Amino acid sequence: MQSSIVHGRVDRCADPERAGGGGALSDLLRDCAERNRRVFLFGGDSRTIYALRGRIASAIPAVRIAGICDADFAGPIDRAVLDHIAAADADVIITDLPEARFRLFCAQCTAMGIYGKRINVPGSFADFALGAGQGVLGLSVPARLRRLGVAAKAGLRFARIILGQSLRQSQAARAAAVPPDAVAGADRRALSARWKRLSGSERSGTGS
Repeated sequence: MQSSIVHGRVDRCADPERAGGGGALSDLLRDCAERNRRVFLFGGDSRTIYALRGRIASAIPAVRIAGICDADFAGPIDRAVLDHIAAADADVIITDLPEARFRLFCAQCTAMGIYGKRINVPGSFADFALGAGQGVLGLSVPARLRRLGVAAKAGLRFARIILGQSLRQSQAARAAAVPPDAVAGADRRALSARWKRLSGSERSGTGS
């Protein structure tokens, strides 16, 4: 891909009204497909990157995907990942990385002799693959955060179970606080009082 074409595409992606959206990535992928460029996708977490590959295959099947790799780890990109990207020999490397990390990645690619054109479209992978709103502020959610969310949900379910058990125990304790004999005695007294009222009414009727 010619440098002028790449720079033009980056400028469009950097437009505040287009930055970070799946639309910008879609335009870029279609441009690569029209020019028969091999594309490497780097960024997001494992769930997002595989979903992205599947979405591209169905939505823009003409795109030639040379390889994929998630970026769900902290710190510099290690040698194994860089070797994997280099072996793909892609014409264009599309990334979804924070800007500071993208600059570091570019420096590492230069040092490794990876010469594919690098284009960063932050926040676009999850939007395009999973639909807008599936990430946090347009960014794919790291696996460790998803695990934290799952743990929080499990904790809430456990808390609801404990609360339900406590309520049932409390109700049982209140019921046990009133002796059965006292309840039976109260019932007998109420029945006796009713019988007396009925008997009194009959005597009054007979006397008249």
